Amino acid sequence: MLHAPLEEQGGMMALTEVYCLTNRARGMELLSPEDLVNACKMFEALNLPMRLRVFDSGVMVVQLQSHNEDEMIASALETVSERGFLSSEEYAKLVGISVLLAKERLLLAEKFGHLCRDDSVESLRFYPNLFLTQD
Repeated sequence: MLHAPLEEQGGMMALTEVYCLTNRARGMELLSPEDLVNACKMFEALNLPMRLRVFDSGVMVVQLQSHNEDEMIASALETVSERGFLSSEEYAKLVGISVLLAKERLLLAEKFGHLCRDDSVESLRFYPNLFLTQD
């Protein structure tokens, strides 16, 4: 039930989106948020092709086991480098994902040193880390 929507969303969906999708499909027999979290925690133990991931910020997502973190970081770096800088809202619009997931991807790329951020009054903007590319 979740595999196709996860592939359409690039291999990752926020748990809130999964909750809505699951309960929409169930109709009148709704699943509680706690039951969904507990079920998602069991994905890996059941050898399912997806897993629950919790980012450092506490955001919970369901992602495909085949989802490659290095490719996600490289894609974020490439997109930001092409534009010079991006906010999470701009990145979300370009890539076609939610703002929440866009911010988490950019923060992950920053965590690994590929991006830098400027948190100003205007917005949170991410820039390529030029210290890595300049001699």
